[in-house]
Amino acid sequence: MTANDNTQPQHPKRSGSQKRVRVRRIPVACDDQEFLQIDDRAREVGLSRPSFLRACGLGTSGPRARRSPTVNAEALARATAALNKAGSNLNQIAHVLNAGGAGLTTRECFAALAETRMAAAAIREIVGHKDKP
Repeated sequence: MTANDNTQPQHPKRSGSQKRVRVRRIPVACDDQEFLQIDDRAREVGLSRPSFLRACGLGTSGPRARRSPTVNAEALARATAALNKAGSNLNQIAHVLNAGGAGLTTRECFAALAETRMAAAAIREIVGHKDKP
């Protein structure tokens, strides 16, 4: 670029969130324990890691800071395990039905279906989706 050149430097095309002036990055090395602490603390206050670190360093997370969705990981793990168990039960029922259906009652089929629906509803509730009445 010469002294008489009025053109602006060309930047590579950026995503919508990166069109503002935040183009400088600060790589920070940390060990596994430090990373987990930063991640946990960011999640506790509902911010992404970059927004959390900006808030720690500058006192503000900045405009349009990304909020992290709050998900109870433990409850989600339990609900997912329940759904896996229900799916296993449904698979066993399908196997019995494909083999002729001997010894399988309608009550067992409906119980497995209800178990599956309850587990799926629990997962939807944990991730913030409401069931329609």
